[in-house]
Amino acid sequence: MKAIILAAGEGKRMQSDLQKVMHPILGKPMVRYVVDVAKEAGASAITVVVGKGGDEIEKGLEGCEGLSFAVQKVPLGTGDAVKAGAGSIAPNDDVLVLCGDMPLVTAEFLTEFAAFARSGGGAEAVVAAVYKPDVADFGRVYDDNGDFVEIVEARDITAAHSHTDWANTGIYMFKGESLLSGLARLKNTNSQQEYYLTDVPKLLREEGKRVRVFHSREDLSVFTGINTQVQLAEAVRFMRERINAAHMMAGVRMIDPSSVYIDSAVKISRGAVIYPAVILEGNCEISENAVIGANCQLTDTIVGAGANVKHSVCAGAKIGAGTDVGPFAYLRPGAVIGEKCRVGNFVEVKNATLGNGTKMAHLSYIGDADVGSGVNYSCGAITANYDGKNKFRTKIGDNAFIGSNANLIAPIEIGENGFVAAGSTLTDDLPPRALGIARQRQSIKADWAK
Repeated sequence: MKAIILAAGEGKRMQSDLQKVMHPILGKPMVRYVVDVAKEAGASAITVVVGKGGDEIEKGLEGCEGLSFAVQKVPLGTGDAVKAGAGSIAPNDDVLVLCGDMPLVTAEFLTEFAAFARSGGGAEAVVAAVYKPDVADFGRVYDDNGDFVEIVEARDITAAHSHTDWANTGIYMFKGESLLSGLARLKNTNSQQEYYLTDVPKLLREEGKRVRVFHSREDLSVFTGINTQVQLAEAVRFMRERINAAHMMAGVRMIDPSSVYIDSAVKISRGAVIYPAVILEGNCEISENAVIGANCQLTDTIVGAGANVKHSVCAGAKIGAGTDVGPFAYLRPGAVIGEKCRVGNFVEVKNATLGNGTKMAHLSYIGDADVGSGVNYSCGAITANYDGKNKFRTKIGDNAFIGSNANLIAPIEIGENGFVAAGSTLTDDLPPRALGIARQRQSIKADWAK
């Protein structure tokens, strides 16, 4: 089976500089969802038809195997778009036609539809129709006991047309030879002066070829097409519900799934707990029994088993098993926190590793550093890693004690069991087990305040 995905629409109603099908839905462009389900349903080769600005779509789908692109140079309708993408179609191919702005269609539906088409008693084309008593702005599909009669666009419906409860989904299956011959016979004698793909099944029927209708009672959300920002938000809601439900069915506990946003690529293990107002983006991995507390935003972050993250922002970080993070911590890219650590409130870690059991309770900064195990890093301590031109690393040995308001001027190394006195600014290395004090001796001026 081959697939043609129509993605050349200009999307003017989106009121956006971004190509319509490149608008993201929980971590993926909407067209990527369509590509993925087509593959899952068995499409061995997929052609994406793009229009003006198609380079943006090609870049967004970079890395997808079995994908090729065709260009519809002038927007002359869906039939013309399919013709642009039919260059590699052979007469004996089964050809699935999909819309790139329908990201909620499922692989299960497409698999069932394709199976029906293959067992359709010699049908040269199959039209997918969905039960929708209030057809509204959907095209209507007419059939006679499953044999296709015609599709009538909503704007062309008149009082002379009989009622039907079946709406056109925009999903089709064709035999390659019949698709090519139907496209060759298309005419643009309509008010839009465009070539409609919906005319091809009718042309085939008029030739005496069998065309069938696949009647589906799937939830209408599956066939949501996106043309406006309002419809995009609606699609995000449907996809969020679908993703969250799948995680919960796999054993993830969500206190309020209606307030949780999880990207499609996120992995969450059984027993994890997700609190309200959580956003998990990119390639996050949440291990078993980890707790992601309220108001957390995690991007491309790995959270170990039994870890607890509260009211924090983490991007490109790795959090070890049994570690507590937050509230109000900020883990930036390259932050690697060991097991059973404590990264407390208003702590920032960037491009640094913390060994197992290390504690940064509050109001501290570690950047560009390698910190050992069992280190106590006190309130207000910082690594001064940037001199205005270059960045330098700090190394802190196991079981060191960094006192409050200490400044470690990198490059510098604090040896194992080293002790940095509170208020010190160290510019030289501290040997193991040594005490480092670098502060002015206190003096008292009696009655000075008067």
